[in-house]
Amino acid sequence: MKTRQGISPFVFYILTLLLGVNFVWAVEPFENLPDDTVLAEVLGQKVYLKDIESSSDAKKKQQASAASEQFTLLLKQTMASNLGRYFNPLWDEYAEEKGITVTEQEIKEYKEKMVGFMTSQKNEWKRKKDNLAKELIAQNLKDDKKAELEKNFNLYSHLIEKAPDPNLIYYSSDSNTAKLIDDVPKSFIRSYKIYQALYRQYKGRVIFQQAGPEPLDAFRQFFEEQQSKGKFKFYNKDAEDLFWDYYRNARHTFITDPNEVEKAMNTPWWLQQKKESDYDAAEWGEEVNGLQIRIDGDLGRRAFYLDKTPIFKIDLLNTGSESLSCAALEQFCEVEIDGKWCKWNGPQVVDILSVGFAPKTVQYDFLRIKFPDNWVSKGDNKSQPLNLSLGFHIIRVKYETMAMPESPATEVVSNSLKFQIIQSEPEKRHER
Repeated sequence: MKTRQGISPFVFYILTLLLGVNFVWAVEPFENLPDDTVLAEVLGQKVYLKDIESSSDAKKKQQASAASEQFTLLLKQTMASNLGRYFNPLWDEYAEEKGITVTEQEIKEYKEKMVGFMTSQKNEWKRKKDNLAKELIAQNLKDDKKAELEKNFNLYSHLIEKAPDPNLIYYSSDSNTAKLIDDVPKSFIRSYKIYQALYRQYKGRVIFQQAGPEPLDAFRQFFEEQQSKGKFKFYNKDAEDLFWDYYRNARHTFITDPNEVEKAMNTPWWLQQKKESDYDAAEWGEEVNGLQIRIDGDLGRRAFYLDKTPIFKIDLLNTGSESLSCAALEQFCEVEIDGKWCKWNGPQVVDILSVGFAPKTVQYDFLRIKFPDNWVSKGDNKSQPLNLSLGFHIIRVKYETMAMPESPATEVVSNSLKFQIIQSEPEKRHER
């Protein structure tokens, strides 16, 4: 187990470029020191400069592909990671002291969860790719919109193509290969159980990393105690600063919610219930005779104030080969709210001007619906006005085209859209 779990040198490098953050000091450490310089000693094992340096070939390759300052930063992160490996025996001692082991059942659960997660993720990418493919059929797309759709389509295509089969990653019929495969989840599980034990012993702040939550303050206290007991010592100031920088700097993003901290450190992340997004992407509904519709909040809104009327927009897509007659009127719609269908109870237009909806075209913002204004529950003869309570709701729309001499009307249902009603915005008081 690495002491600097989670963020690789490459990720540090990218973050530095994007955010302009310096994760370590600006001057290259260990300048003009011979390779056999002793930097530290851990449980009697000496660590030399040559043990943590990149190979000369790797140095040349890195330096050729990065500016000098960027190269220096990347080199430091590599050295810090290499240095951290020599402290692994301290984790081993701690695990043995606390009786931390990993069972076959724990490995089985981990593998099942990871296969399920990877499969679900790939299926989601496929669904989004297919949804974009439908929209790209439209021949009236503007160039900028088409470019945006193609970019996203290519992204999901690439993700799907590169995604490995999770069953091949976590299972094998060969016993020797299967043992090697199980070593990976075993290492993750063991690391988490060590982190969990450290957190229960020392408490303190927790951060999220790629490999899961890390009790950073507990890490620091643990190593400080180990150093005070003489389990390790440094002979070089640069090496000491390199090691402690990760544990003592304040540049991490900490989990601030105490409940989230307890959840992260009491239940392994791979066993936690997947948190669903409050708002799903608005996608096209089921196709009928080439017609599909999509509902979304006006201007992409998914939250509306209690004292304001929510407005939703409807997009139309015709991927078929026949023209359709469509009227942008709410009276041609029904609205389903939280599983109950509602009908239009507002003014009925008699002299209707329909729009010819040609094949292979898309119409964005075709129709807007204000809900619940002028809508009543179906079958409710009293026409009681509807109200939306605080909290989350789910809305769908059913739309019907106008009948044409050569074809009957087509009825389609949109996607389901989750939205929220929130407390009204406080009145702004003018200062005197």
